[in-house]
Amino acid sequence: MKSRFSLNLGKPFGIRVSIHWTFSLLIAWIVFITVRQGLGTVQVLMHILFVLTLFVCVVLHEFGHSLTAIRLGGKVKSITLLPIGGMANITEMPENPKDEFMVSAAGPLVNVAIAVILWLYLAFLHPVDVEAMGFEAITAGNFPVMLLAANLFIVAFNLIPAFPMDGGRLFRSALSIHMSRLKATRIAKDIGQVFAIIFIFAGFFINPFLVIIGLFIILGARGEYEMMKYRHILNNYTVGDIVKTDYEELDRDDSLGEAAEKLAHISDRGFVVTSGGEYAGILTKNDLIKGLSTYGKDGMVRDAFSENIEKVAPDATLFDVFKKMQMNRYDMVPVSDNEKFIGILDMESLNEFFLLQKAMS
Repeated sequence: MKSRFSLNLGKPFGIRVSIHWTFSLLIAWIVFITVRQGLGTVQVLMHILFVLTLFVCVVLHEFGHSLTAIRLGGKVKSITLLPIGGMANITEMPENPKDEFMVSAAGPLVNVAIAVILWLYLAFLHPVDVEAMGFEAITAGNFPVMLLAANLFIVAFNLIPAFPMDGGRLFRSALSIHMSRLKATRIAKDIGQVFAIIFIFAGFFINPFLVIIGLFIILGARGEYEMMKYRHILNNYTVGDIVKTDYEELDRDDSLGEAAEKLAHISDRGFVVTSGGEYAGILTKNDLIKGLSTYGKDGMVRDAFSENIEKVAPDATLFDVFKKMQMNRYDMVPVSDNEKFIGILDMESLNEFFLLQKAMS
């Protein structure tokens, strides 16, 4: 989902690339450190240029993942640059262990390729004496050497088996050959948590960005493991198993005040909106609150309800619909069978169903 806190850089290959505002904190940190070291303006600018060039390499790394995922049947929505690196939003990751291995390996291989190109440049086109070169600050002379070293560091760091980093995904894909994907994810997550704790501890003494990376690993791994549990359970059911055919209705010409009163006494999740007795859309609790704030209680339902929410079929896999609702932040979706409206599915009921099935499994 596009963030108002990110600067859009374009859509190469149909993938939106953006840079988060927090990236500016990294630039500020670089300026602070270099000025504190007593470096001049030219050297400060060289450090900033180096960071920007390095993040171009990071973007190429993420494109390695993304384009490989697309080639293998996955879907990629965006790539976002953060102070700790890049993050590709792969909405559908290939589940075959071999395919996941290839997607995970593609990113580091891009950095290997960049390092090889830089090595060839330094070996044959612009030979340098590394032993006689100073590395106290980044200069035009040591720039390609430092960039080569940085790309090799990216490869080594990403291959640490700390899920959901690349190394952790490679490890998970290898485990998935011999066990269920859910169990493999749990093992990879648990090992990743150990590395995360090490990063956080080391961050207090070495570099504060390690703390951020450690927290990212903890939250990212737990979030993906929870999603895997949803997949494991909800893939066995369809929308038709929990669709609500008994629902509260409002006419699009009813007032928002009437809707608020019904919400308090009849329905606490939302309403199906009709026009001439036919389905017209959905008025969720959030829609109603926004409508009341904008139009007041005398405003009309037709001014506040959502009429363009995509309908889902009763035979759709429950997990696929869950992902779609999460991605689009839908509280409720209409269910239609051959263009005939038959009921609604709401996120709260879906989560309750998941918890019940999880408790019984």
